[in-house]
Amino acid sequence: MRRLAGWLAFAALCVFVFLAAYRIELPGLYYDELAFVNAALGAPDNTFIYMRLGRLPFLVFPYMGALKAWGYYPIFHHFGVSALTIRLPAILLAAVTLLILYQLMRAKLGAVWATIALWILAVDPANVFPSRLDWGPTVLTHLFQATILALWFNYRDEPKLWKPALIFVCFGLGFFDRFNFVWLASAFVIGISLCYPDSLKRLWISCPKFVRWTAIILLLIALGVTLYLILPLLLYFHHATGAPTASLKVKWYGVLGTLSGHEVAGFIFGDARTIISWVPFWLIVVAGFLALATWFLPMLNTEAREDRKNGLFCFLVGSLIFLQIVITPQADGAQHYLMVFPLPFLAFAFLGKSVYTQLAAKNLCHIGGLLFGSAAACLFVVNVYNSAEYLSHFRTNPHYNPRWSPEIYSLSRYINEHGFEARSIICVDWGLHTQLHALAPKKLRRRMHDQWPIFKQLGEKDQKEQTASLDYFFQKGKTFVLTFAASKETFPETRRNFLASMIAHPELKSQLVKEFWFAGEKIYDLYEVVRPPHSVLQAN
Repeated sequence: MRRLAGWLAFAALCVFVFLAAYRIELPGLYYDELAFVNAALGAPDNTFIYMRLGRLPFLVFPYMGALKAWGYYPIFHHFGVSALTIRLPAILLAAVTLLILYQLMRAKLGAVWATIALWILAVDPANVFPSRLDWGPTVLTHLFQATILALWFNYRDEPKLWKPALIFVCFGLGFFDRFNFVWLASAFVIGISLCYPDSLKRLWISCPKFVRWTAIILLLIALGVTLYLILPLLLYFHHATGAPTASLKVKWYGVLGTLSGHEVAGFIFGDARTIISWVPFWLIVVAGFLALATWFLPMLNTEAREDRKNGLFCFLVGSLIFLQIVITPQADGAQHYLMVFPLPFLAFAFLGKSVYTQLAAKNLCHIGGLLFGSAAACLFVVNVYNSAEYLSHFRTNPHYNPRWSPEIYSLSRYINEHGFEARSIICVDWGLHTQLHALAPKKLRRRMHDQWPIFKQLGEKDQKEQTASLDYFFQKGKTFVLTFAASKETFPETRRNFLASMIAHPELKSQLVKEFWFAGEKIYDLYEVVRPPHSVLQAN
């Protein structure tokens, strides 16, 4: 049975990798998906470099470190930048995360329950496709999350001081990767304080006095650094493309939609009607019911009590993470809601096993097997169906959100071939520059500029300021200007302001030189703007 469980687990991981890597170039590479690439290429310019340590890129954004970029540096150095080299490593890391979760569940729940749970997670669209695209990014977050949980549960079985030390390191790496990892850190600390006070007491007593003081100092330093970095972001930072602060109801539906895959499908394809979206709601409801039932139900079996405690811990941590998402104004995307995954499912697995063990002790294991077997089968079938619906889009549905369009590859090839004909290449709308910059040869990247914020505000400037901006952008010679086609814009005013500025300044000779279409839809427009020698812009 042990060998069979191992082979079934290996098969589940292979299925996960196959599903996540199927037609790996689709959808097209996304703007946020490539934010780390410049840093991973050695940061030759300051595109997406918020802070350096000497020449080393340290922070990609004010809220995100360069850990992912450091890991990708040797990959890009040896194999170049492509959809394969960007997405396949993330998929393999996600498979490692599944393996860690499997080992965790196998140690605590047994081989049968762990194998069933692994198969459910392996085909879960909330795991398969965000891991494939990793635009959040979330892959490293889930890897550190799984490692922390595995280390903690293992410490409870075999107390060794190096395990809490490694947990602390994982928290540090997770926070450096994404500052919102602090949601997991705070939820974890509260969770173990409430659910495992005996383990905390044993850990404190077993530590030498020097280690205790060192731990206190390190925790205070970590707390101070966290507050220093987080508070300014909470008070002052707002993403330029972010939506207004969402309500509790909106964020609740956001979590449910993300866990079902409905949110991500709608984001990429613009149509998620075929996705079954009710399962996460009932999974959370049933897990909550089991939590209440097992809390008041007397547990005579030691194993059942341990599973109950672990299930309550996972449910509590997931609930606390969601609560922090609710009170964080900037948290409004699928990449934030995915922090909750897979805690509701782990809570359901642990609490279900606890109830099953109690029923088995009363010779009612056939009833428990029927109940939880049916629930597991339902989860698996729905996950398979939703993942199949995702994959069917890659074969039958040519419509994508313009920011995810596969036509980005054709645009990139054209720019790489003809880009040296122009002095500069300007993107006047959000969602183009990062992909083209990442996929371009090194020398061409220096000519690429992302100017959408200025063009977004250009219509609000007076004539003198407009003329000065255009004089700066369009210097003597040829300039390529890239924008989304009409009705495909991220910010419609950017395209409108660019075209209006060309009409207002006929000294600049502009023309549409190429259109880029995908499946019958025009996605991008490429304009050529020529400024004759010695011409002077005049405001009309």
